[in-house]
Amino acid sequence: MTRVNRAAATGLAAAAAWACGGQDAVPRVDDADTGLTISQAIAVEPVLDDVAALYLTIRNGGAEEDTLVAVQTVIAGRAEIHDQMPDGDMVHMRLRERVVVPAEGTLVFAPGGLHVMLMELTAPVVAGDTLVVDFRFARGGTRTARVPVVAYGDLP
Repeated sequence: MTRVNRAAATGLAAAAAWACGGQDAVPRVDDADTGLTISQAIAVEPVLDDVAALYLTIRNGGAEEDTLVAVQTVIAGRAEIHDQMPDGDMVHMRLRERVVVPAEGTLVFAPGGLHVMLMELTAPVVAGDTLVVDFRFARGGTRTARVPVVAYGDLP
């Protein structure tokens, strides 16, 4: 099994575990004015190089869609939104400049799909750390979340 396939298989297994429980222990960021809620945010320490992954759920309880246009944290030189797309024996990532959070809907960032890549890390990111991450929305402004870091194999 290649390194990419092993990582993809582990990511899919982690996604199933993440979806089945433990999410309520992760801090939430609620905003009654815009209807945006950030929950289940978790970062995974780097496995290779200086790249960490970030997963979360965004709930839009408002009557109008909103768009996530940027993610930032001081620990990363760049934070990019990606889709993970299987292609035969390979997995490709596609950069997303922005993603829409539907009105009265939910957008899930999870292993094996939509996620945030934290790149050009300026310091080590290890399990037990907490990252401060800003999420900027087109309508809802910036929301800041405290995001716990877990080891690659320890997604809740």
